[in-house]
Amino acid sequence: MSARTLLRYLPLIPLGCITCMIIGVPIWVHYTVILLHQVEYSLSVLGPSVTAPNLGRVEEAIKGTSSMYMLFACALFGLGLFRKLMSVEYDLSGLNPKHVTIYRAVNATLHFLWWLIMVWVVVLMMGLAVLAILTWVSYHAVQAVIANRIATSSLYSSWKGGPYNVALTSGEIAAAGGDLVLATTTKIGWPSAEACPSTCLNLGLFTFVQADVTTSCICDVDVLALVAEATRTGLDAIPGMLVGIWFMYVFGDLFKTSLACDFISASRDAEGDRRGYNKVVV
Repeated sequence: MSARTLLRYLPLIPLGCITCMIIGVPIWVHYTVILLHQVEYSLSVLGPSVTAPNLGRVEEAIKGTSSMYMLFACALFGLGLFRKLMSVEYDLSGLNPKHVTIYRAVNATLHFLWWLIMVWVVVLMMGLAVLAILTWVSYHAVQAVIANRIATSSLYSSWKGGPYNVALTSGEIAAAGGDLVLATTTKIGWPSAEACPSTCLNLGLFTFVQADVTTSCICDVDVLALVAEATRTGLDAIPGMLVGIWFMYVFGDLFKTSLACDFISASRDAEGDRRGYNKVVV
């Protein structure tokens, strides 16, 4: 038997697809979990009343998608091996109609189920893209607030001891969340501003976050710094997340195409055998 014939019997496409899937799924899970944990940490730092109700769906998607994806990927790989065994059997002893019937039925069923999984992967990619965009927006919003505080810090420091000659204690500054203007106006007796200043993070602007109205204006510098660091770490995980799910989609779609080709090939062999042709399975 020639090397070319042996090569024809090797399940090269299924083997290549399952290898890339085994690489892609862990990469996707790893970096998606990093992003999810950093977002959850940011919310916990902002306060116990700050939540993102839809964030839990990401964790559910990670568990459900990774397990079902790999389960069906292994089933497809097994089906690809069976197809090659049918090729060997056909070349040695002719077509086995029973095996062809079973193969075509299983192929059609798995093809349809795998198509549904591929549709879900596309939907998941869009959802992850939204999560990535929201993380990017949040990071730059926090960075803008920090930049505003840095730009006006010297003005705040001179203003608090200006016309009103107000001396602030560390406790009064802490009670105002580190905002010197708020601490000064509170001590003077001015009414509190209803709008969140540009030196604070207004959580009310983020529709994907739920926060109590009394704690939605975050002015604490340390909190803002922690949120900026966490969202920056989350942003660093986004490329790995997208690469992983790209592997899952591309090689999953290639596997789907291979299934269709094998189904057509098996149908052609069955038709040729029915008509009395002695064709070799490719």
